[in-house]
Amino acid sequence: MKIHFVIPPDYESYLDGLDAQVVGQSYPHWVGGRFNWAAQTYLMLREYFEDASISTKAEPGILNFAHCMTWRGLGKRTGEYRVSVRADYPRLFDVDFEILQNPAVSLGEKQAYFPYWPVPGIVPRDASRSGIERVAYAGRIGSRNLADPLKGDSGSGAFEGLEFAVIPPDQWHDMSRIDLLIAIRSFDRQTHDNKPPSKLFNSWIAGIPLIGGYDSAFSAIGEPGVDYIRVETEAELDDAVVALRNDRAFYERIVAAGAKRKAEVSHEAVARNWHSQISGAIAEDFERWQAKGGASQGQFLNRSMDVGRAVLSKAKARLRGK
Repeated sequence: MKIHFVIPPDYESYLDGLDAQVVGQSYPHWVGGRFNWAAQTYLMLREYFEDASISTKAEPGILNFAHCMTWRGLGKRTGEYRVSVRADYPRLFDVDFEILQNPAVSLGEKQAYFPYWPVPGIVPRDASRSGIERVAYAGRIGSRNLADPLKGDSGSGAFEGLEFAVIPPDQWHDMSRIDLLIAIRSFDRQTHDNKPPSKLFNSWIAGIPLIGGYDSAFSAIGEPGVDYIRVETEAELDDAVVALRNDRAFYERIVAAGAKRKAEVSHEAVARNWHSQISGAIAEDFERWQAKGGASQGQFLNRSMDVGRAVLSKAKARLRGK
């Protein structure tokens, strides 16, 4: 089966030498989701699919994978079968199959949950470290990524006497000097259904407890109080940090539970998952698509819906600018 991955034209320079890259070694740690969803997947799956390729253009008549915003930017089809990764953006209608990154979300026809990759080349916590001295958030800063009370230099009152760090993207892989990870988008029970469980994967691989919020992806994959800690309020965060600092056995139980799960979320396990689903549901749908002569049902209407929503979105943005 020939599969092809599409990256935005703006990232074309990254294709030079990409085939020589090894995920977790020379592979760049982060250059953006639109690139990573395609490029990292290509690098992992080329070992499972002999005929895999990547470029800035779709290829007609074969399976093409891209981030939804890449498809949106490329616009009208040129006869290709499109598999779209929605990530945390609104649904794109003019596609043939859609990949969702949250296992808790209800799936419709021609949709499937595919786990996103853990950070490449994670360096686990140094085994010689003892206790909690350094707390960190390893992710992008934004309105829906990290709760406002945690964005200050000290992070939170819960971290008094501790070093709190927001790790820059080029260091997300280096967990060697981190004792506790934080992934709280908001202090409430919002489930953030468009977000993936990636930070939980990373914590298990790194051997570091994670304190997270009520993300549905976390609770669908992990077990609160067993392989990560879930909090709703700042007071609960304070209590969790105190418990982890004062009870070494509790800290080690969380780490041990995560260690039992890390094989399930490794790059190799995720690659096997992708290979299985591509060879199954997506291949079957592609065969039906080919049998219809490469026609996509409702293509004109779906394209019109995408264009209309884009126009409306721009209009709303202009109004907000005023």
